[in-house]
Amino acid sequence: MAREPGSSVGESVTMGAERLEGWVGELLEAAGLVDEAAAVVAQSLVETNLRGIDSHGVLRVPIYIERLRAGLLNDDPEPFVVSEDGAVAVVDADGGPGQVAGYFATDLAVRLARAHGVGVVTVRGSSHYGAAGLYALRAAREGLLAISTTNAEPYVVPYGGSGPALGTNPIAFAAPSTDAIFVLDMATSQVAVGKVFLAREQGRAIPESWAVDERGAPTTDADEARWAVPLGGYKGYGLGLMVEILSGLLAGAGFTHSVGDMYNDFSRAQDVGHFFLVIDPERTVGRDAFADALERLLSELRANPPAPGFDAVLVAGDPELSTQSQRSRDGIPLPRSLFDTLSSLARELGVAVPATR
Repeated sequence: MAREPGSSVGESVTMGAERLEGWVGELLEAAGLVDEAAAVVAQSLVETNLRGIDSHGVLRVPIYIERLRAGLLNDDPEPFVVSEDGAVAVVDADGGPGQVAGYFATDLAVRLARAHGVGVVTVRGSSHYGAAGLYALRAAREGLLAISTTNAEPYVVPYGGSGPALGTNPIAFAAPSTDAIFVLDMATSQVAVGKVFLAREQGRAIPESWAVDERGAPTTDADEARWAVPLGGYKGYGLGLMVEILSGLLAGAGFTHSVGDMYNDFSRAQDVGHFFLVIDPERTVGRDAFADALERLLSELRANPPAPGFDAVLVAGDPELSTQSQRSRDGIPLPRSLFDTLSSLARELGVAVPATR
């Protein structure tokens, strides 16, 4: 349960989504990002927190601001189409925040899918784009199916290795049903590295299966965790490599160690790559028929009797939808240490610190 400001580190304060989004936008603008781009980034981060994916939400604001002020993020980005040939396009992110390029590319993929039945867009010259699910959701809200992937700086050891080789390289898939939108959003590492960062913020230990230390040995100490491990061993390693190929190589972006480290490399921009695939089900079974069939499939899965120790059978996206409903009503909890960091930045940048609950 969230507590009022004034509590100790490790506790949390709560802020309404609209107020938090406005504050984050003001912080990014004060750090130099143009207003339209700041609004996009703020909206994406707060929506991510609303869905309970705190590792990719406003926790990232301090490093975004640090990179903006270091001149490593374009503060007035204008993503542009490098090439467009039928259903396939390549976008240059213009060195700006990944969310700006991600929304631009998603909307382009939607347009291509409406025209051709499918839209494929790759992005080069980008940076961290937050939660992959945001972009798949954006297309699914238009009645389409979508896949979104991104590479990242190497933080994951290969199966059988002890040093970093790939990013957490997430895969997101979304599809509309008659009732809601099915969303799968998963890292190809055992967990997103942001979850380790969040555990550090909260002073929590991590499960032994999440990460390894500098020597490549499993650790439960979030402060000692150095590298993440692939999801499910060699299977997650294979999926992560697939994402690297789609997001980095196919886009002409950086890959593996040529992707700049967001937290530790202030000598260059990141050159992250993204991949977006959007499909119009109208070209196969029809949008309404697809949505009806998906609803029946999900209902059948949820109706499966739960095993001992489980309250219900869920599908991907159910926990996030429940959290979004609760946080939309009650507000978004922020670790006290994060709130203090954002407040310190606000005072430094001349931005007011809003009231919390």
